[in-house]
Amino acid sequence: MTQKSTYLDIQGQKLKVIVQPHPTSKKLSLRLVAGKAAVKVVCPPNYPFADILDFVERQKNWIADRLDKQTAPVSYEDGANIPILGRHHKIVRIEPGTKTHSQKGAAWLEANQLYIKSHTEHLPRRVRDFLKRQVRFEIDLRAREKAAKIDKKIAAIRIKDTTSRWGSCSTKGNLNFSWRLIFSPEEVLDYVVAHEVAHLEHMNHSPAFWALVDQLTDARKTSQKWLKLNGNQLMSYG
Repeated sequence: MTQKSTYLDIQGQKLKVIVQPHPTSKKLSLRLVAGKAAVKVVCPPNYPFADILDFVERQKNWIADRLDKQTAPVSYEDGANIPILGRHHKIVRIEPGTKTHSQKGAAWLEANQLYIKSHTEHLPRRVRDFLKRQVRFEIDLRAREKAAKIDKKIAAIRIKDTTSRWGSCSTKGNLNFSWRLIFSPEEVLDYVVAHEVAHLEHMNHSPAFWALVDQLTDARKTSQKWLKLNGNQLMSYG
């Protein structure tokens, strides 16, 4: 079964339902698509489509409530505020060629501000590129340090724009992470990295796996709670 979509009426609102099969999924999971009247359902392969729609229908009150509370999208524009590792930063656009007191390249962080040298039309892309570089640096540093602690090697680290999970680990030792973790608090990002590195040792969620996660980070429970309450908001930036 490949990804497919349809529309349902949820309390008078037309809702797009995106169904995404995943090879390791054991059950149905549902997530709102930030900034849109849409939900994504991740399901096991070959799961009956009619049963998925029935599942969404049973969740219609929860969906309607979340749609009402959904955070409006935040655009990457001059003056906008975005969290970087959980701390709010104001985007400040500087016209290319402008001399500044600090020659730090085309983009840099300083005093809770994100400075970007860019023409207006290129600003969103340059902000996104900067954020992806930042999160790659943060994740790479933590992942390799944690892997060394348990004497494991990482085959590759990939930064992706995933919407169904914050990270994953393949049997070949490839670690994948959502670039949107850059918006989460530092301890939350650290937990997600610890979670995936622990899968290099245990490709399951056994007690031994969780014990190893706790060896690699001290913020497991608080981070899990934070992601459950705030994870959808990370999709609203940009």
